[in-house]
Amino acid sequence: MNIHNLKTVACYNSRLLLRSWMFRLFLLLLFLIIILYQVLAQTNIFYGINSGLVTLSSYFPHENAYLFTILQIVPLIFLAGTFLGKERKMDSMDTVYYRPESNADYVVGMMLGFAKTFMMMAGISLVIGMLLHIFASDSPFNFWLYPFYWLTMIFPALVFALGFSFFIHTWIRHRGLGILILLVVFGVFLFQLGKVREGLFDPFGLSLPNAFSEVTGHPGMALYLMQRVCWLLVGMGFAGLAVLMFQRLPNRPVNQKRVMIVAVSCLVLGVLFGGVVYMVRENVECVRELYAETYNKYQKFPKGNVISNTLEVEQKGNVLSGKSTLLVKNQEDQELSEIILYLNPALVVSAIKEGETDVAFERENQVIRVARRLLPGEEVEFTVEYRGGIDERVCYLDVDFDKLFQLQPIPGHSSTAGKRFAFVGDDFTVLTPECLWYPVAQPSVNPASPYDVLPDFTSYSLQVASTDGRTVIAPGKREAKEGGICFTGEIPLPGMGLCIGNFEKYDVFVDSTLYELYLFEGHGKLLQGFEEIRDSIPAIIRDARYNVEERMGITYPYSQLTLVETPVSFSGFARPNKGGSEMAQPGMLFLPERGIGMWNDHKASAAFRKRMMPEISSFYSSPEDMLSADLVSSLSSMFLNEYRYNVNQASLLLYSVVSPSLLWRSGVASTSVGNLYTISPMFYEQTMALHSAEYPAINSILTDALKKSNTFFISYADGEQAERLAGRSVGDLFRDRLDNPYEAATLLHGKTRELLRLLSVRNIPTEQIAEFLTTFIRENRFRQVEFDEMNREFVEKFGVDWMDVLPQWYENRKIPVFFVRDFKVENITSQENEGDGLSVVTSSGNFVMHDWDNMPSRVSVSVFNDSDIDGVVSFEAREMMSSRGINMRRQGSGVEKVSTRNFLIKAGTGKQIAVVMKGMSVMFNTNISNNLPTNFFMSGMLGRSKTTDTTEFVKDLDRSYFMPVPGEIVVDNEDENFKLISPSSRKRLKNLISPLQESKYELGTNLTIREGVEVVPKHMINSQAYGLNKLTHAFMLQGSKATMEWTARIEREGEYEILAYIPPKVFAHRIEEQERGGRGSGFFSISVSSVTETEPEEIKQYYVVNIGGKKQEVSADIKEHVGWVSLGLFKLPVGECKIVLTDQGDREQVLLGDAIKWVYTGNK
Repeated sequence: MNIHNLKTVACYNSRLLLRSWMFRLFLLLLFLIIILYQVLAQTNIFYGINSGLVTLSSYFPHENAYLFTILQIVPLIFLAGTFLGKERKMDSMDTVYYRPESNADYVVGMMLGFAKTFMMMAGISLVIGMLLHIFASDSPFNFWLYPFYWLTMIFPALVFALGFSFFIHTWIRHRGLGILILLVVFGVFLFQLGKVREGLFDPFGLSLPNAFSEVTGHPGMALYLMQRVCWLLVGMGFAGLAVLMFQRLPNRPVNQKRVMIVAVSCLVLGVLFGGVVYMVRENVECVRELYAETYNKYQKFPKGNVISNTLEVEQKGNVLSGKSTLLVKNQEDQELSEIILYLNPALVVSAIKEGETDVAFERENQVIRVARRLLPGEEVEFTVEYRGGIDERVCYLDVDFDKLFQLQPIPGHSSTAGKRFAFVGDDFTVLTPECLWYPVAQPSVNPASPYDVLPDFTSYSLQVASTDGRTVIAPGKREAKEGGICFTGEIPLPGMGLCIGNFEKYDVFVDSTLYELYLFEGHGKLLQGFEEIRDSIPAIIRDARYNVEERMGITYPYSQLTLVETPVSFSGFARPNKGGSEMAQPGMLFLPERGIGMWNDHKASAAFRKRMMPEISSFYSSPEDMLSADLVSSLSSMFLNEYRYNVNQASLLLYSVVSPSLLWRSGVASTSVGNLYTISPMFYEQTMALHSAEYPAINSILTDALKKSNTFFISYADGEQAERLAGRSVGDLFRDRLDNPYEAATLLHGKTRELLRLLSVRNIPTEQIAEFLTTFIRENRFRQVEFDEMNREFVEKFGVDWMDVLPQWYENRKIPVFFVRDFKVENITSQENEGDGLSVVTSSGNFVMHDWDNMPSRVSVSVFNDSDIDGVVSFEAREMMSSRGINMRRQGSGVEKVSTRNFLIKAGTGKQIAVVMKGMSVMFNTNISNNLPTNFFMSGMLGRSKTTDTTEFVKDLDRSYFMPVPGEIVVDNEDENFKLISPSSRKRLKNLISPLQESKYELGTNLTIREGVEVVPKHMINSQAYGLNKLTHAFMLQGSKATMEWTARIEREGEYEILAYIPPKVFAHRIEEQERGGRGSGFFSISVSSVTETEPEEIKQYYVVNIGGKKQEVSADIKEHVGWVSLGLFKLPVGECKIVLTDQGDREQVLLGDAIKWVYTGNK
């Protein structure tokens, strides 16, 4: 190729691009979108809530490069076809096209012209972003990140897009078809292949871990650059193929063989670079499998317990040197033929000594087999000397590889941070027990059965050698000694964490507890606004602690809480069996860099709310009071929640443009992922160890039973939980590695609640059982306790043996089915409280409100267990505690008190039950069962009937009580003889983009109608509907062209009365939304209105009775009816009779179909 010719072609092509109206239009839109997004979302120009303080230095440049990379694709596709095609109009490129340049000069020159122009535009875009970054944001600034993303993100993506576009256009030779193919291919890369194999197949680099930490830098620079070079070379290879296929007759024919060699070489080199990235990932997976097999191999081996562990550690560069003196005790009832220890595979053991004597040992990956026998009850002291690095591949082996390394964007960012589980270096060091940085006798994970793991409580002492002025952080009492820092544990701990870095320290004593905060140097600005509420800090901490302890149901167990900032790429996995992640260590919590995803710029947030919503600020006495309340709420939720929201900005943008209401209705704005930073494990999982050889998961069961938190990872609708438990026992949940560990946690919670209620069927309040368990755990913290010991104390107190319930509950794979009828709640009245249910008038003429929470109610129900497994049903009453004099910042104050009564319904038996309970809200619950609904509610006092009967009883019922009487035929909407016939659903844009699957059932008596969203006929759960175990009815809208059909087989000729069961009326409401401030402003006005302003005198439904092919139309007035409504008397022959509910009715009327009953009245 001739350099002069290349420059000539590139120059002419660049000028022509700049003159193109299409290019100018695309360029204008591109700049407009990028600048508008960064101004609105990333700056504080319009007093936005995002001041930029809680962001990374890569926040601005990455978002700019990210958007430019995506937005440049469309103009490249169209312009490449235009400029390569000969059908374009005459322009200055013809002076080049007909000159004697080779095809290589022409095609490559055109690519250079495109690249020069687009890279120049990218540079201008980044400069604009840089100016906004410097002058309109508090985000930290790093100049070198701008050229970094310009070269490594935009440039390879541009070369690949150009090369591939040129190749497709020269190969297809049809501009329209070529553009279509390119749009499809690039769409697949963007939306499907981009996240496969951690971004390996993402030519644009959008999903690669690409966020920079201010402390540790890029999370994986080598692999990142190799992936970018891979696609750069692939793009160059496609450009070479485009040269060979370009249809032009040059005066100087190019050497096709030479071009072919260059093109193929680029493609091969690109594949090789990609192959290296792929093999590195495969190697990680293979090594993790090897380590997991090693854990499983030694899982059943009897092991000792470490009573004490004295650690001496020195870190230099990426090398860790350690000396561990362990006191190991055999607490088993059998002799140990050898002692099993665990240590990180990258740490090389130089010697193991007992006293001054060397002890022989063998090493297999992370397992050390020490040749020393140990008798039952015997103790031995070892010294283990080791040195090396940390192999992070040994971490989180109980989590599937794909889930563990699944790319998770940084909240509020489009970039991902990568995942590192340990750091060892002079810049920063952080180590957790998960990475086995010191020897232990009990493994911290069990890959084969994740729940079969107990903590090994050990008394730790740690001495860290001099760290050249860097701060050392670890649990325990800190003491400076000659040559290093020493930490001595005051209580036995399940593990030891270590962190070394350059920090700023903030601390405060509140109620004899030391609270410490370590931020990276220069990050103190994150606490802006705190100086204004300095005197309120102790009160804020007390309120936040109260909220956490109230939800946990137990007091905080440590004398200090240390919060430590860590690099953004330091990550983990929130494991339900551990109650959280390794970010929570005993008395120490590792937080993300700059608090991203967990912290807010509270000062900017308060200012925003005061400006935009002044009515909210009026609730507070001062701005400082608002900031204090905001901090209490933020701290409480940060420490407490077992999940956090991960905002998907792409979905947020799409749904805000299409329909704001769908954003929250479908839940696409955020997906719940495990919160890495909850301190929940500090209260239970890291303080208790209940051991049972027969039921290894008993510790997790007890932990779940004690937590008051009702926030779980997955929310199931009625029926879904029973479906997922079908065929699974509790033991299966613990033994199997489910694809979704959060599902196991959710199912476990339901089963644990069932266990507590089974234990309390002998009239023991569930609350007393929970109180007993809490006391037992509090008295036995930080030691391993045998389950039999706990059970003995439980029997002494309540007279109930867990072993009478636990075996069947643990292995049961069946779900009970209950028939439920006659649920009724009546206010128990007397002369003193008889009245209108609202108030009474005293002799002085004053109105006095009743204390309704102390008003007794008589609750009754009829229930039959139509299965071959025993089940438990429950009555719950909720009383709202008085909130007078309560600090409203304390979320647990003024909450409701729940009392429960539980009854065992044996298989094949029925009971009529009546109980007396106190509370504004009363519920009957069938717990885990094949019932719809599982809960029957009665809230408030209005609408209840009254009684003076206070009798409680339990009477036997047989199955016939729930069945139709002789001479009646009933077809319910859940029967196979019922059909809901709906026309093919019209797919609209808002339906198509919804990621949620349609559920078969709606819940309640309200139907929401949204503009453009089709109301699909389906079933609705309602406790007043007809049914045995599934109380549901069908519904459809008037004019929907749907129908409902009930078919019965008439066996005896005669006259029948046909009746339709009418469930409670469903109210339809129309929601209309209007965005205030213009589309994209984020402020919406939503109005809700009934579809009918005035209710008609009659509300009718129209039926067709089909008797042997003869049709008769009938109607029924359903306005004031709930129950059976007669459709008339009919002479029916033997054969099939069909009842059809049509879609006729008033405009937007909701038509209801439940059960149809045929009652034989005689042969008249």
